[in-house]
Amino acid sequence: MASFDQLWAYAAGALQVVVSFRTLAAIGLGAVAYWLIPHRHRPKSLIPISIAVVLLGYQRPALLVVATAAVCGLVYAAVCARLPRRWIVVVIVALYAGLHGLFGLLTFTPWLSWSGLTPEYVLPTIGLTAAFTFLRMIHFSVDYGAAEGTSADEAASPEAASAPGATPHPLTYAAWCLFFPTFVHLPLIRYQAWAEQFANPPRRLEVRHLRLAVLRIGQALFKGVFIAIVYLTLNPNGILLSPAGRPFPELFAAAIVSAVLYYIGFSAFMDLGIGAAGLYGITLPENFAPVRKMVRINRMRDFWRNWNITTTRWLNDYVYQPLGGHRRHPVRNVLLTMTACGLWHSVSLFGAAWGFGLGMLLVIEHGWNRLRIRRSWPEVPPALRGMLLLCAVSFVNLALTPYGYTAQSAKYLYPLYWLGLAT
Repeated sequence: MASFDQLWAYAAGALQVVVSFRTLAAIGLGAVAYWLIPHRHRPKSLIPISIAVVLLGYQRPALLVVATAAVCGLVYAAVCARLPRRWIVVVIVALYAGLHGLFGLLTFTPWLSWSGLTPEYVLPTIGLTAAFTFLRMIHFSVDYGAAEGTSADEAASPEAASAPGATPHPLTYAAWCLFFPTFVHLPLIRYQAWAEQFANPPRRLEVRHLRLAVLRIGQALFKGVFIAIVYLTLNPNGILLSPAGRPFPELFAAAIVSAVLYYIGFSAFMDLGIGAAGLYGITLPENFAPVRKMVRINRMRDFWRNWNITTTRWLNDYVYQPLGGHRRHPVRNVLLTMTACGLWHSVSLFGAAWGFGLGMLLVIEHGWNRLRIRRSWPEVPPALRGMLLLCAVSFVNLALTPYGYTAQSAKYLYPLYWLGLAT
């Protein structure tokens, strides 16, 4: 049994992973400054405050902010120029794929020492920001870019200017791109929902909203301490990564505990972003179902409807539905959508195989249910389905751990190494 000093040290370390004290101070001071600024100037102030929190609180490199702003600015300029959205999307996808090669170059070659960064820093910080920015830029380009075949006269017509897809205001767009909770964390807020709040900011932060924001941040910290203590006392991932000679019940229990902790840790990261946004009067969409709902989920289909919700909806709206959805070739569309999800995590053969495997699980589950109903076979007990689902989630967790945190394993995920261009 671990001593109290060990538990406390590990809990403090976990809090530093979820959020450092420097970050909390930057978020709080930024919120105070925001509400002290006159109401009419607050929208403009949100951009410099967010940049200051990202640079000073989260300690992200200035080059990351500059590069993100440059990419977002180029996409905005392309949309304003009424370039065909198909070509804008193609360029964004190509740029994102190229960035993965750059991450490999930065992380696993001598370029890393030149940059002054560490492998554990590059992937979960710079990589995550690039991934979330990619989702936002695709959404913005598809929703506001010109359709294929639109003439210049049609794009400049008064009817087009007043249409739902008309070019947004640059200040609103810039704040949407750089608002620190969505720049660093998730969830993904669609531009339309952001613009509605940004156009009508509250004049003061109500006590009940402040209380909810603080409680959400406190919930994130509590989850961080909880998973730290459980990992120290049980270490489920250590058991799963060294399965030789261990009894099956121990491995099965470790898989379930690992999956639950993965959910708690991921949702804690979202809680922090949602709570921090609430301090500035911004409401972000929920990204995870509550624990009480997640523990009752026993179907893969329902799992994806409640896990990383805003990203799942993005995949549905911008990949699955354009492919035809459930109207035509649904099996193909599910497999292609989940493969795209895997490639979004890692532009590599590993990412494609991981996403395709997730799609196969959905297809197999759907096929099994149809066959069971047709043959009048009894349903698998919900408790057993739930445990099997948790084991599948645990596998996903272990599969993605090298991508996020283990440099020597993660290097094999990048095309740079598949091509033999780095040593």
